[in-house]
Amino acid sequence: MTVGAILLAAGSARRMGEDKLIADLGGKPLAEHALTAIHAAGLAGPIVAVAPGSSLLSRFEGRGRFVEVTDHALGMGHSLRAAIGQVPPEWTAALICLADMPFVRPETLALLASRATVGAIIRPIHEGRPGNPLLWGRDHFAMLARLTGDRGGRDLLRQHPAELMECGDGGVLIDIDTPEALDLARRRAFP
Repeated sequence: MTVGAILLAAGSARRMGEDKLIADLGGKPLAEHALTAIHAAGLAGPIVAVAPGSSLLSRFEGRGRFVEVTDHALGMGHSLRAAIGQVPPEWTAALICLADMPFVRPETLALLASRATVGAIIRPIHEGRPGNPLLWGRDHFAMLARLTGDRGGRDLLRQHPAELMECGDGGVLIDIDTPEALDLARRRAFP
């Protein structure tokens, strides 16, 4: 069984006002924390969805397979659709990771991957609150490949509820969407 990772890194950062994914966080670009966790968890891939011409292409060269999403400005669904279309046939499941979530631990990714089946949808929760990333089994790839707009897989989750997996990782709840969130993240200690 092969579980891979998709890293969504093609957002427009509308609320941030700058390219948040290359903003310094602990001496590294913000997006690098998520990519490092994926590699540390031993997941296949990753497939990294980026905007055309993204500086992440050169920064992360050799650390994943890149998909340039020409219609990324239309929303996360378009990025997810482009990336899921590049998943190799041997993947049983894919973890859909977000590049603006730098605190998700590799152990959490590995735990999610250990529960993968072709029919699974697994979502981490921390202290009763649902978080990200979600694991999607291969049976759901066709639905993900039809997504559009900015809601990602949320609408699919209404039709196909996820199994919830409690974890002790508060990082599954922390995304960096605003300058204030970035300032707060900079005050956190990295392991």
